[in-house]
Amino acid sequence: MRFGLLIALFFPLFVFSQRNIEGKVLGADDRKPLIFANVFISNSTKSQQTDDKGNFKLMNVPAGVLDLVVSYVGYEKLSIRIKADTLRKPLLIFLSPDAVALQGVTIKRLRLGFEKYGQLFLDNFMGRTEFSKSCFLKNPKALWFSLNEDESELTIRADEPLIIENDALGYIIKYDLVEFKYNFSQGYVSYYGYPLFEEIVTKNEKKQHKWLVNRQKAYYGSPQHFFKSTINHEWERMGYSVYTMYKEEKRFFMVPVIPEIKDSLGNVIQRASKQKKEIDSTEIIMSANPWMHKLYTPRQSPYVKYLHRLPLDENCIIEVKDHIPYLNFERQIYVFYDGECEEPQFAEYGKKDIPQNSIITLLEPHIPIDPSGYLADPLAVLFEGRWGYEKMGEFLPIDYQP
Repeated sequence: MRFGLLIALFFPLFVFSQRNIEGKVLGADDRKPLIFANVFISNSTKSQQTDDKGNFKLMNVPAGVLDLVVSYVGYEKLSIRIKADTLRKPLLIFLSPDAVALQGVTIKRLRLGFEKYGQLFLDNFMGRTEFSKSCFLKNPKALWFSLNEDESELTIRADEPLIIENDALGYIIKYDLVEFKYNFSQGYVSYYGYPLFEEIVTKNEKKQHKWLVNRQKAYYGSPQHFFKSTINHEWERMGYSVYTMYKEEKRFFMVPVIPEIKDSLGNVIQRASKQKKEIDSTEIIMSANPWMHKLYTPRQSPYVKYLHRLPLDENCIIEVKDHIPYLNFERQIYVFYDGECEEPQFAEYGKKDIPQNSIITLLEPHIPIDPSGYLADPLAVLFEGRWGYEKMGEFLPIDYQP
């Protein structure tokens, strides 16, 4: 997708008592207003259509850096990153005709794509938590699937925004999916898009109460809550314990089952057996360090995982530059959250009453963190463990307040 943007600022200067975003949407080809263009803040409940003059105004928008999304049939979608706190003038936005649609470019789509890969998509997009079980994709036929040449990577896109009903949290999510990728060899998933939240309206007080309770449960212990607690230096108060994790590849070599034994003069008193066994040198080295604590790892895993016994503090994973906090660390970090127990299906050996745990890997250094706890580039972070299982089931808008 190609993003083009031409923004001009109207005059005179307006001073807003609230955080509002307003402006006008025009076609770049003829400079005419685009009526009923969709304008919304990604990851929020804030949206509006333009009026008969192409104008829009979003009221009481969240603080911080936001993605303003503008779309209109037959034109290229725009995503504009703005900081609502410092925006003081209306925006003039030009949308360009959709060049891909005009050129008639097509991508080979798989036949029976949803039948083959639909469950893979749902597991990795909706998630596998208890809340995820209450998420329903209302328009699965909007999805289409394609494979790269060697069939090692699956790409999924959609012809229209996906409509997801989350009955656990009481939201309808209109998710404008740009791209979903699944790498079969690495089991690696990445996706991004522009979600818009709508609260489900009900007169059922019991259901409304359930949604409020579940939203709070989804928020506490979430990545957003963790990163907000990080920049506020509140790990201990909020129930987080964080450790450096060492994930090392196993290295095997063969040794006799019965070792050779010599006396003090060097004479062999026990010959080594011909039968041999595998020894993992990485495991031996790591376990010899008293500062290391081994994590459970499936036997078939090619890696061993250890935690450094000394916990980290917030300053170990963030650095502040020009009053902006950045997420930055070298190795992976392991996060315990004792405010909520892990669901049985994710617990080691089926243990009960253990804290939720997650692993964070940085794919890019120096990632800005918004005061609300959101990352400026969420694709630059890989989540495993609990946060790797949470998807649409625990997904909340950025303007949610617990």
